[in-house]
Amino acid sequence: MKGFGRARVGGTKLEISRVGLGGGALGYMYEPVPDDVAVATVRKALDIGINHVDTAPLYGRGTSERRVGEALTGIDRKLFTISTKVGRVLVPSSEPVGWKGAPKLEAVFDFSTKGIMDSFQSSLERLRLKSVDILLIHDCDDDIPQALRESQPAIAKLKEAGATKAIGAGLNSYETALKLAKKADLDCFLIAGRYTLLEQGALEEFLPYCDDHQIGVIIGAPFNSGILASDLSANSKYNYEDAPPELLKKARKIKEACDVHSTPLRAAALQFILANPVVTSTIPGCRSPREVEDNASALGFKIPRDLWNDLKSEDLIREDAPVPR
Repeated sequence: MKGFGRARVGGTKLEISRVGLGGGALGYMYEPVPDDVAVATVRKALDIGINHVDTAPLYGRGTSERRVGEALTGIDRKLFTISTKVGRVLVPSSEPVGWKGAPKLEAVFDFSTKGIMDSFQSSLERLRLKSVDILLIHDCDDDIPQALRESQPAIAKLKEAGATKAIGAGLNSYETALKLAKKADLDCFLIAGRYTLLEQGALEEFLPYCDDHQIGVIIGAPFNSGILASDLSANSKYNYEDAPPELLKKARKIKEACDVHSTPLRAAALQFILANPVVTSTIPGCRSPREVEDNASALGFKIPRDLWNDLKSEDLIREDAPVPR
């Protein structure tokens, strides 16, 4: 399979592939990934037509960015787009912080102008790049005033200087995104896990607002941190933790409907998100070339229309949710 289509990011001229590669799993999320496997994962994505890679200093405390930078070295800059994030500065720590195997560094929140600039320059060094395509303020839920006062103007200046082509915020909350959208001039948002086969609250106000104001929406964590790509055992992950019983029960009902129509749960999860015309792209995380190939196969799977009808009739997805045709 080659190519997944492209979409413009908000009102900018930047276009990215409708399916990207999330770099969190390349930074020791849940389990270690060897350097060579991480590099091979990024290159496999590029090889099959996924041209957008998302990363952040937080992921593996710089490890994800470093590995992505290594993977992209020597590749024509026109053949890929990349997003990273600011708002956390890596500082030395006496003990490993975060997932097992990560360096002894701590990611400290810093939404000041200086913190944004320091974070960005460090990211460029790890990525071995002179610029990125999308720059996002990372997880500023508890620091919205400073993010608006210092972070947004800082990344806007970087955009004006040509250091990035689009600016926005990367968040786990569409409620925070909506607040920022109403007060700041941003091109896009990366929302992790808040518009998926499991939850569609973003349909009420956030997605319509973005549609009306030409703001791009990238959906990260399309499997809700793993539950929608798992065996749905008791230790399946949701929001980076063990899934609550009620959500696990709902996920199992969705899978039962998928099984009736001989459809992989992974395929339904990915294709559901991309059916919404407001969504620019989705970026599933992968930790191996095989997972990249599995996602590509899922995106090409022909899903019977009756599956979507059943999911709506059983109140497993919202009635107003766009579905694949």
